[in-house]
Amino acid sequence: MYCSLIITFLLLLGIIITSLQNSMTLELKFVVWNLQTSLTALILYSSIIGGAIVAVLALPKLAKKSLHVRSMRREIHKLKEKILELEKRHIDGSQIE
Repeated sequence: MYCSLIITFLLLLGIIITSLQNSMTLELKFVVWNLQTSLTALILYSSIIGGAIVAVLALPKLAKKSLHVRSMRREIHKLKEKILELEKRHIDGSQIE
């Protein structure tokens, strides 16, 4: 967990340093749009949009893992109850003999 946090921090630091060093204006043309913006803003917006896309694409996998963990916890709880029940039967059975 900490490794991914450190890597993310270093990537963000690299993006910030790059964008601050390259703050010239840039003319962006896309089909019929014509936009003048700074390179800093373009790098920042591209990074934010890329991060949002990655987060959205990762959501189904995270949801699946969460549901799997929930079902495993339920199964563990049922198995613990069964173990307690069997131990109780075993203790009660050995006392009768």
